[in-house]
Amino acid sequence: MTDRHAELIERLMAWARADENIRALVQTGSAARQDGSADRFSDRDIEVIARDREPLLASDAWFHAIGPVMVALRLENGDFFDTRLVFYEGGRKIDFTVADRSRLDAMIGANRLDDLYARGYRVLLDKDGLAARLPASTGSAPRRALPAQDEFAATVTEFWFEVAHMPTYLVRDEGWVVKFRDWTMKEMLLRMLEWHALATGGPETDTWHIGTKLRRWVDVETWDEVHEVFSRFDRADTWRGLVATIGLFTRLTRETAAALGFAYPIQAEQSVTAYVLGFEDEIARLDGSSSD
Repeated sequence: MTDRHAELIERLMAWARADENIRALVQTGSAARQDGSADRFSDRDIEVIARDREPLLASDAWFHAIGPVMVALRLENGDFFDTRLVFYEGGRKIDFTVADRSRLDAMIGANRLDDLYARGYRVLLDKDGLAARLPASTGSAPRRALPAQDEFAATVTEFWFEVAHMPTYLVRDEGWVVKFRDWTMKEMLLRMLEWHALATGGPETDTWHIGTKLRRWVDVETWDEVHEVFSRFDRADTWRGLVATIGLFTRLTRETAAALGFAYPIQAEQSVTAYVLGFEDEIARLDGSSSD
């Protein structure tokens, strides 16, 4: 597979070699791992280790000098190092983390990699030999934490709270509001998909991020059901997707609660489900009259 980022990486390294403020470049992410998860669309995650981060944060000229930029996002990340997420011409994407040597010193001092580096890293440039002192990566995914009972119950409650709104906005034909509520439901559904995978497959199951590689980490039944939960904007198909979402979430929560030995908040599930499904005929009539 041709590396379509190769030219950009060469330009990045030439810039870094010539700039005395830049002391190291370390690549992380899927393209630095040995698990075959990267493909031709995978971005490049590059940590820029600088003596002084401020010039890199104050001006975007440095990443523009590497190649023609389509669009870039500047993110200030609070307690972590700030990032610059850049789409270059041709859809090539590099996520830059602007760090200083404390980023590496912390792992060297602890003789332990953080979760990101433990999955795999590649040193592209190391002027001072600092990155060479990092422990070797294991290539293993971090063990994910299972929820506590309170967190599980709060997620179930929020899901059913959103579901209870749906008949109102469907009857009113407020499609945008329906989709707004539905997205919160989907966030709760994704959380439950992850917990279900961990509860049934073990904490070493790699659930990735925002549903990435979902097919790898959910069971076949769940993968089939996921295909039904997204809908078009019209009322009839939104109703179909809503019923499918309710069905999948119900099964996942019951199975996850059983696997973890949690008390299951069945009252919310049963009462809200009965309330919502009671609108099935009315929704069908409204949809039929709107299409006449």
